[in-house]
Order: sequence, then structure tokens, then C-alpha cells
Amino acid sequence: MARICIVTGAHLCRNPRVVKEASALSEAGHEAVVLGPATHEELADEDKPLAQRGDFEHRFVVDLRPGATGRDRHRIVRRLATEAVARLGLQRPESLGYGVHTMLAAARRERADLTIGHQEVGVYVTAQLLREGYLVGADIEDWHSEDQLAEWKRRPRRLLRASEAALLRGAAYTMTTSHALADALATTFDAPKPAVVYNAFPWAERATLDGVAKDRTDYTLPSLHWVSQTIGAGRGLSVLFDALKLVNQPVALHLRGRVGADDQVWLDDRFPTAPGHRLILHDLVSPAELLSRIAEHDIGLALEETEPPSRNLTVTNKVLHYLLGGLAVVATDTAGQVEIAEHVPEAVAVCRNGDAESLAAAINTFLSSPERLRAAKDSALSSAEATFCWEQQRPVLLHTIEQAIGTRPSI
Repeated sequence: MARICIVTGAHLCRNPRVVKEASALSEAGHEAVVLGPATHEELADEDKPLAQRGDFEHRFVVDLRPGATGRDRHRIVRRLATEAVARLGLQRPESLGYGVHTMLAAARRERADLTIGHQEVGVYVTAQLLREGYLVGADIEDWHSEDQLAEWKRRPRRLLRASEAALLRGAAYTMTTSHALADALATTFDAPKPAVVYNAFPWAERATLDGVAKDRTDYTLPSLHWVSQTIGAGRGLSVLFDALKLVNQPVALHLRGRVGADDQVWLDDRFPTAPGHRLILHDLVSPAELLSRIAEHDIGLALEETEPPSRNLTVTNKVLHYLLGGLAVVATDTAGQVEIAEHVPEAVAVCRNGDAESLAAAINTFLSSPERLRAAKDSALSSAEATFCWEQQRPVLLHTIEQAIGTRPSI
């Protein structure tokens, strides 16, 4: 069995794909260690049980918690590097995350049989290790050089693109989240197509459904679910509210996220109550509870934008969570979401991004009859069990990584 080092720029509790990967490797008999930063005490506390349950080692290589040695230095270095990128166009890797060079040095010391990179920091670190002769793999969850449109001036885009190119052409393997993104990466960089592992959730999580009705109090109205960190203008809700004016029957729209005072005023003014629509707001819940709350509803709304390319080509967690919860899905026509809809057309209705009439038509498709909605929800569950759950994706991940380990000895 192999010793495998995973490098990421985020806490485990904010990077579930790393947790699933490290856990799967440990269950398969490999020795997995995850290197990452500690940015907040509360997040570090959330990380501990995840590593314990997954039976893998998790090490904070860069520590930014109060009182930690080098905390101020890491912050200053990153701030200066970010300014150098923004003002001078310098491609400084230190702007990608805290303690990038510290992370690289720690990964070198592991001298693992395989080093896997996640997120921007992991992509840079593994690209550097590749040049030094280490055996590396990369999980390109997002197309980093084609992401963050509003922040491109503050991001070393050319450096990210060079790192992606090196990995896609030279790593023992690369992996990503959709065939749409895999095809685009292969074409753009003239490289082998990455393996595709959907960022799905375990089917076993359905055994944890609490069966409690916390969101819904009125089951006479079809229930629509939408979730984001914050609720307000500029998140596709204006188009959704316009679409609801064209929906044939009253529905209950459940929005989950944080609402500021100004956003509450905007919601009250903008939401169309005719012909009997209801708006219900919910606070965010823990990841452990979210599936139970999703499963209370009928239709999940995945209203993602088609720009930037990274957002367009990936498959968001949201769609796969809705399928696991047994919801019909209304999704905008991003390439990634269209890919899922082609697998399960009965469960996923696609609408044009930013088009209220198209969105209303997709919602009306499921509301045309109780039988149609029931069939869509049944199809969602069937597709989750057969394809879009972690139990079905895990073998692809393990096969890809274990093939890579066998290609040649590490440094």
C-alpha cells in the first residue's frame, strides 16, 4: 500500500471532496495525510472529527490562529504578494493562499508515493513538485485560471494557467468534476482528458434523514427550495420572482441563507404574492442536517450563472444534493447542469439562464400534475442511487489513483 499526501488550501470542513478522497484511500488500505492551513479556531475544531471518522492524518502546516508562530508574517506576505499582482502584474504564488512556500516545503518532506493537489494552493504545489521529479496527481475541482472574474487583477492568472498546463500534460493523473469541464481542459491544454468523479454525496446519508418537518407547515402547496450563503438582490432572485408571476399555481418558495435588513426590505417589496405564492425564509443549517431539510421539499432550484467558464462547466454540489434528497430539479443551462439533465431528463428540467419565461416553463413542467412531480422525484432518487452518489463515484477515484501509483516509483 502507498503513502499519499494531499495538499489543499482550505479547512476540511470547507473542502468535503478532500475528506471523501482521504477517507476512501484510508479505507482501501493506503496511508493518507492531508496538509492544509488553520485559519480559524472554530473551523479547526470542525476539522478534527472529520479526520477521525475518515481515519486519516490531518496536519495544519500553516497556522493563522491567534498566538500562532508566524501568523503575522504569513498575513503580511500574502497581502504584499496580492498587491504586487494587482499593481504590477507580478505572478506571485504567495497570493494564492497563506504560507504557500511553507506548504511546498512540507509536501517535499513527506516524500510520499503520490502527492495530490486540491484548490489553487494544491495546484501550484503539485506543479512545482512535478518539475522536481515527484509523482503527482491533481484534482481540478474548479478551472482556477478561468474563475474569479471580478478579482482577476488580484490573482496570478498566468501562473495558475501554467500550473494547470503542467499538471494536465505531465501529472500521473488529473481528475475533475464533470465531463464538460474535463473536455474543455483537454482541448484547451492539448492534454489527456481528466478522469471524472462527480462531487456526489454518500447514499448512506439517507439513513440519517430525521423525518422531521421543520421547513414545511403547509403541504397543500408545492414547495420550492433555494439555498445560498446570503439572500438578496443580485443572486438570480429577481429572475425567479419574475418567473413566479408566470407559474400556473400557488407555490411556497423556501429561501435558505442569511438575510440583512436591507435585503429583507427588498424581498418584501419584490416577491410576487399573487396568485397565492408564499415566501418562507430559513437560516443556514449544518451540513449534517441539510439533507434532511432538502428532503422536505418538492423542487430544488439550481440557478447557477453561465459565467465565468469555471462556474459554467462544473457540476455544483447543489444539484447532486437535490437528487439525493429526492427532489425534482430546475436548473439553468450551464454546461455542467445540462450534462446531469441528459442523464436524468425526467428529474431535471433545464431553463435558459436569466430568462424568466423559460424558468417559469421549467417549474410548470413539474407542476402540471401530481403524477408528473411524483415521477420526477422518484427518478431523482433512482439516479442518485445508481450513479450520482459517492458509493458509485468512489471506485472511479480509487482506480484512477491506484493506476497512477503503479506508473513509476516516486522520488
